[in-house]
Amino acid sequence: MMEKALYFMPDISGFTKFVNNTEIEHGIHIIAELLELLIDSSIINLELVEIEGDALFMFTSKIPNYEQVLEQTTVMLKNFHKQTKSYETKRICNCGSCRTTTNLELKFLVHYGNLAFIKVKHFVKPYGREVIKIHRLLKNEIPINEYILFTLRS
Repeated sequence: MMEKALYFMPDISGFTKFVNNTEIEHGIHIIAELLELLIDSSIINLELVEIEGDALFMFTSKIPNYEQVLEQTTVMLKNFHKQTKSYETKRICNCGSCRTTTNLELKFLVHYGNLAFIKVKHFVKPYGREVIKIHRLLKNEIPINEYILFTLRS
């Protein structure tokens, strides 16, 4: 029987506008800070697979229950907004990046499925249909910028 995994992807909403309309120097620092904060906010044994621009591709084979997943998203969301809100009063300067950090939001994609790996040189990563599915979920037409999208167990 194939091992199962919970695939988990927090994705920053408003990233493209933020990058295209603000100064790169502070923008890089701010996005890196927010992504590090999300990584450090893992409470359900999430392993980081990749940093994909404004998203983190993570997974765990220790399958949490619904309440644990909801708690995970809540912790990340609270930490994220606490950090972005801090730029209202503690920003380094008045550049576009520092001024518009509070406009960033966070969405979550959560998918349960089979776990397979591919090894290329010394890199070992999840591989297969389930990885494709969670990435396709990013391309949706949900009209709001902050949400949790769950798939159903198959």
